[in-house]
Amino acid sequence: MLDNISYKDALEKTLLKVFPLTSKNIFINEALGHFLAEDIIAIKNNPSFNNSAMDGFGFKHSNIKKLKIKATIYAGDICEILLKDDECVKIMTGAKTPENIDTIIPIENCLKVTDNYIEIPEIKKGANLRKKGEDIEENEILIKKGEEITPNIIALLSSQGITNIKVFKKPTIAIISSGDELKEPYEKATENEIYNINSYSLSSLLKHFHFNADLIGIISDDYESTLQQINTILTNYDVIITSGGISFGEKDFMFKAFKELGLKEFFHGILVKPGRPTMIGKIKNKFILALPGNPLASFLNMFCIGIPLFRKISGAKKYYHQIYYAKSKTTFNLNPKKDHTILGFYENGEFEVYNNYKYGSGMLKPLLHSNAISIIQKNKKTIDKNEILKIIPITSFFTNQNNMFN
Repeated sequence: MLDNISYKDALEKTLLKVFPLTSKNIFINEALGHFLAEDIIAIKNNPSFNNSAMDGFGFKHSNIKKLKIKATIYAGDICEILLKDDECVKIMTGAKTPENIDTIIPIENCLKVTDNYIEIPEIKKGANLRKKGEDIEENEILIKKGEEITPNIIALLSSQGITNIKVFKKPTIAIISSGDELKEPYEKATENEIYNINSYSLSSLLKHFHFNADLIGIISDDYESTLQQINTILTNYDVIITSGGISFGEKDFMFKAFKELGLKEFFHGILVKPGRPTMIGKIKNKFILALPGNPLASFLNMFCIGIPLFRKISGAKKYYHQIYYAKSKTTFNLNPKKDHTILGFYENGEFEVYNNYKYGSGMLKPLLHSNAISIIQKNKKTIDKNEILKIIPITSFFTNQNNMFN
């Protein structure tokens, strides 16, 4: 019998039993999508010295409005002069300021500029002066352990001269499918055969979230063959992802083989539509993620449960999907005895369920026409129009409207 665990409990049970893998050092150009295994400490100030934010004139702030030009300073120059109250220097953007300069006025803001002097209006003390360490102070914690390496973090690391960092290892992942009726997409399938959709959809979903997986292929509906192949895969991978073959049909040998090899389940079966025949567990220190054979259910459970699992295995401090709120654009009905993972389209604060929630777990068009998921827990019979739902974006939201700056 399958379990009747809720979707929420399935995720929480899984995450409670997941811990990061070991760490490794990696060059920052290869670090995108990895998670830091230690805090990053600033090794230098930014800016490293007081400098000018503008092409202009630097001076010691006072009530004097006519200033003699004593020198010109370019970026890269080291100028140790001390200015009197009635003196200034012509200075370029990024140039290091002499010790007692505290204010910069842009050239275009001066009242008058000659070769020998300038006249200036009132200006706030400290204007256009970038002070040493105002952005980053030496020895401060810049990035904390568990943060995901993003392009903006790589920019920050580069500014510190940090090129090698310690990150958590990503799990090695194998994806297999089962079923004598399956053909690979590059093979010809008859009317009685279906293509191996799940291996390709799951691997691409993983890649979208910076995880790589090897496609092992299709395991036939034969117990001895299934047992042998899984035992071999276990020696080479941290995680095995399967689709199909874990229910209790006559040819569902996958679960039996896992048990023979020592499987300890976290759960086996989720009371959710779609995607009930899902199982997660461990064989020694290897994770097993067994997903439904139906492609839509397999995709949804990988996204909602698998991705948080893999982020936590990889050392992420933040591993839950980001939640947004949206009004339901329509009224639709639910089975109150189950949880539901509902596909739809989010735009301008509204979520429109796909086809009024009339689709099956083997369909693919709902994925094509959806950009978000709403997870609704049981005991809910109807979602009313304008009811507020929690949604999770599947991908970044884009629009064909040129409204970024409106």
